[in-house]
Amino acid sequence: MTASTNTAAKFWDPRTDRRAYVVWFALAALGLLVGFGGDVVRYLSERPAPPLIMHLHGVVFVAWLVLVGVQIFLVEKGNVRLHKTLGWATVIVAGGMVPLGVTAAFVDEARRLHQPDSDPHFLALEFNDVIAFAIFTVAGVLLRRDPASHKRLMVLSAVAISDAGFGRISTGILRVNPTGPIAWWLTYYWGVALILVGMIGWDIHRRRRVHPALIVGAAVLWGGETISAILFYTPGWKALMTGSVKAWGWVG
Repeated sequence: MTASTNTAAKFWDPRTDRRAYVVWFALAALGLLVGFGGDVVRYLSERPAPPLIMHLHGVVFVAWLVLVGVQIFLVEKGNVRLHKTLGWATVIVAGGMVPLGVTAAFVDEARRLHQPDSDPHFLALEFNDVIAFAIFTVAGVLLRRDPASHKRLMVLSAVAISDAGFGRISTGILRVNPTGPIAWWLTYYWGVALILVGMIGWDIHRRRRVHPALIVGAAVLWGGETISAILFYTPGWKALMTGSVKAWGWVG
């Protein structure tokens, strides 16, 4: 390790940010739990009942969330060895979340294709979530020997999929009905924006600069979210996704 690298490592010493990581992850998890928790009754009362693939997606999703929470707890308690060992189990579960997420999204849209609430163009948000999640997870694993980058990237992987919960809070609990790209972005991504601003603010408060991994992560999230909001209101995208869901056909 060179002198400059050693200096940078000390400057970004993740031990001084442990409590902050707990807060960021907790906010993302809380948004997911509140959002989906408010949707459980509707989900369980659907007729016909949701297929097995939807249940499996939910179980794997929760398992990953629990594993990441345990990982953060282990680091907070100083048990780095078990953290590293359990980390590979977390990676395996994360690897299953990507294909399951895409499959569940298509199955859900195929089930609702001819119903009044059908919106296959909503796949723009779900594709963005899966892509961002995969990017952050892979980057986090590759940079696992750089604790400051690794921790931020793994928290960002949770933040990347938290919009599903925050969006349900807006549309299911607050009954928001967006009518344009900006309103749509605010409806589904407001929680992500608040967490990102908080993370950036923390870095600036503690070190007067923002960590490179967080800068790139914010760019990936906000760039993808902007594209998703625009695509949702693009007729060509809606036609493409409608055709894709019809071609998919499988309803679980």
